[in-house]
Amino acid sequence: MESLAEFENHCPSSRREWDSSSCVDDFLEEDEKDRAKRASRNKSEKKRRDQFNVLIKELCTMLQSQGYPRKMDKSTILQRTINFLHNQREMSAQTESCEIRQDWKPSFLSNEEFTQLMLEALDGFLIALTTDGNIIYVSDGVSALTGHLPSDMVDQNILNFLPDGEHGDVYKLLSSHMLMADPVSAHFLENETQIEFCCHLSRGNVDPKEAPTFEYVKFVGDFKFQNNVPTSSCNGFEPAVPRTLQSSLEEQVYLVATVRLATPQFLKELCNVEEPCDEFTSRHSLEWKFLFLDHRASPIIGYLPFEVLGTSGYDYYHVDDLELIAQCHQQLMQFGKGKSCHYRFLTKGQQWIWLQTHYYITYHQWNSKPEFIVCTHTVVSYAEVRAERRRELGVEETSSDLAPSSSVKSHEVYLDICPETTQERVGGAHSVSSHSSRKSSHTAMSESACTQSPAPHHASPSPWQPTRPRPEPSPIAPRLYY
Repeated sequence: MESLAEFENHCPSSRREWDSSSCVDDFLEEDEKDRAKRASRNKSEKKRRDQFNVLIKELCTMLQSQGYPRKMDKSTILQRTINFLHNQREMSAQTESCEIRQDWKPSFLSNEEFTQLMLEALDGFLIALTTDGNIIYVSDGVSALTGHLPSDMVDQNILNFLPDGEHGDVYKLLSSHMLMADPVSAHFLENETQIEFCCHLSRGNVDPKEAPTFEYVKFVGDFKFQNNVPTSSCNGFEPAVPRTLQSSLEEQVYLVATVRLATPQFLKELCNVEEPCDEFTSRHSLEWKFLFLDHRASPIIGYLPFEVLGTSGYDYYHVDDLELIAQCHQQLMQFGKGKSCHYRFLTKGQQWIWLQTHYYITYHQWNSKPEFIVCTHTVVSYAEVRAERRRELGVEETSSDLAPSSSVKSHEVYLDICPETTQERVGGAHSVSSHSSRKSSHTAMSESACTQSPAPHHASPSPWQPTRPRPEPSPIAPRLYY
């Protein structure tokens, strides 16, 4: 009985101890749940932040490709992305307003792609001139056909690129629209807007001191009205007609024309590449046969890997670059690594692309014998090649020749002067065809001066070398068609 009493006396305290322990357990359980919730919330927040940082890095990389600095904070990246999207929306609106809407244009091609294909098929380029001959716009296709960069011609006078004997007739033809009174000119332009004539256009040279060679071309264009036609401050040519005799319509009338070569070129060089830093890798045997081709090569040169494996790399090089390439390969075999000259590579689209290659020899790990050659090929533009060659010749290169924004500036001028009614002719002056089709049509050149060896029928001449050498034309008036 005493033990029972003692047990009963202890029961309340035991009950209290049990109640307190259960409360502690409940509290600990709730605390564990809170910690688990916080941990889960923190984990999801960290995952969201990581995803956000990855997207910010991707945006930063895209902005760097547009010329922005490498180091930018998040707010700057977002602000510049917004600005870029605003600019793209405005440019898209301008492009849509100038879109070709005829049934004969395939619906799957954009305006720029269709116009680029038409110009390539015609062996031509677009040009916009004022009535006194100042060039206010020229498309990128001029480089492949004549060897001139667009920056060489913009703000110059068209007569600077013609032989002396043709200056008078061409200038008279252009200036005939500004010597009339305003009402007469307006009536004339309503009925006689189209014009075409043939003349000789000089080709671009690496050395400006070389005697010019000329290409026979045909201009076909229309005179247009515009209130904000850009004017050239310095064009290097004084017009033959005094400014006092020029009509007020001079600043309102301009000529938009296509310029076509009289003799087509079967192998062309597209000297203005969209992405000049594209690269791909390949492996070659010691006899310079392809053993491996990177998957990145197909959009650039057009060939799939199985199409080139086992073939010699020399089968794709321009004949004028073979001697320089052979010298570079001899240095490679002597030193084990090196960098090639600039050279031309023939794409599957039968066009020349300028490349420069960094390569090294790999050796067998057991006997240390040369095994194969690893090459990294980089696409370069003709502007870089020409600048390098002019430096070797001691010719000073002007800053405008190297300005990467010249094409963009010309595109802005083109959008300013291009009304909707003229898009059948100039709708796609800024040639930005699709990435894949343009990549396979890139062209390129070599770093050192090429040796002039006779080119076979399949080799395209360099941009500074005329396709068909012609004697300088005699001072006979060009054929003019009204």
